[in-house]
Amino acid sequence: MLKFRFLLVTTVFTTAMLCVWVSLFAQKENVFLHPQKFYKKYFPNLRIKRDTPDTLYIKTYPNYLSASVHLLSPAVRYDIMPPNNLQGKAAFRTNVPDIVGAVINYRYVSAGFAFMLISGMQLNSEYAKSKYRTATIKYNSRGYTFQFKYIRIKGMTDVNVPSDFYQSHGYIKRPDIVTKEFQFESTYNPAWRKYSFTAPFTFSERQVKSYGGFLFKTGIYYSQVSGDSSLIDHTKLAYYANDISRVNVIRSFSIRLAPGAGANMIIRKKFYASIAVFPSLDFCFYKYLENTDRRSNGSQTLAFAFEGHASVGYQSRRLYTGVRCELENSRALMRGIQSKKINTSIGVEFGYRFNAPRLVRKVYRDTMPPGM
Repeated sequence: MLKFRFLLVTTVFTTAMLCVWVSLFAQKENVFLHPQKFYKKYFPNLRIKRDTPDTLYIKTYPNYLSASVHLLSPAVRYDIMPPNNLQGKAAFRTNVPDIVGAVINYRYVSAGFAFMLISGMQLNSEYAKSKYRTATIKYNSRGYTFQFKYIRIKGMTDVNVPSDFYQSHGYIKRPDIVTKEFQFESTYNPAWRKYSFTAPFTFSERQVKSYGGFLFKTGIYYSQVSGDSSLIDHTKLAYYANDISRVNVIRSFSIRLAPGAGANMIIRKKFYASIAVFPSLDFCFYKYLENTDRRSNGSQTLAFAFEGHASVGYQSRRLYTGVRCELENSRALMRGIQSKKINTSIGVEFGYRFNAPRLVRKVYRDTMPPGM
């Protein structure tokens, strides 16, 4: 009988707490899960003014939904070198097939993802197979661009081996090595009324007359390179300090302030060539880890970085197609090692602008701030 009463009281108490929790959640849901109510409560006076660019230079498509497909061939080079001796360099290379990606853009918001094909330009039968994942979300206002990007690569090969070792063993395959990177970037374009920095990337607008200008990029980046064992192969440990040779995880957090410049050249109104470059010195914090529980001391350093984009193609009111290439190079002198990372990709893309469906227009209007 006593057990029954205890069970009854426990059940009633649990039910009451569940009702209270559901009631509180429902109250929160009215605000946080309904954007219009959220803006009305916390930003009652918010009203975004939509400035328009100079129509002689930029053509916008606010009522179109642009969708594009691109075929890219990416490659990543990551070198870990002793400070004063290049003989022990670990020269990691990826073996990534071609990537098929898709980007959808409507007004100010664009999202993209990608998946791998079976074959590709970068494939090498002597390298370990690599896996590649990426996702991008971008917001484009008139003068500012905000972007979040996630990149994950698994499987690399150390190609810096002596000839006698290569004859007997081949390259050092490291399918266990994983690189992850989270990027949060913002780009400011002072000449946004006449120069469209986003036109060659999202196709939500089109440059109709040649123009260029200075750019300014800021960003924060988190990256990690990890392996199941030491990143430095046992054949090269003699070139490194003892505390470095045991490291199997390198984590870094960097801040970037990068001045840059870009330009779009238009030929016969529909053919374009675009270029943008960003040299910078990044302030980088890093840590060496022997495993997830133990770590050696962290430190900070300055890293030189260079980022470049170039593309050529054709754009009309509906159709656009082109070829683009991207390069990102960063170098840093850390405690006990030098690191160098180069990301490159080249590919073709094809896209089309559709009349935005009524559902897309409604969802956008109900979720974005008033006036956007």
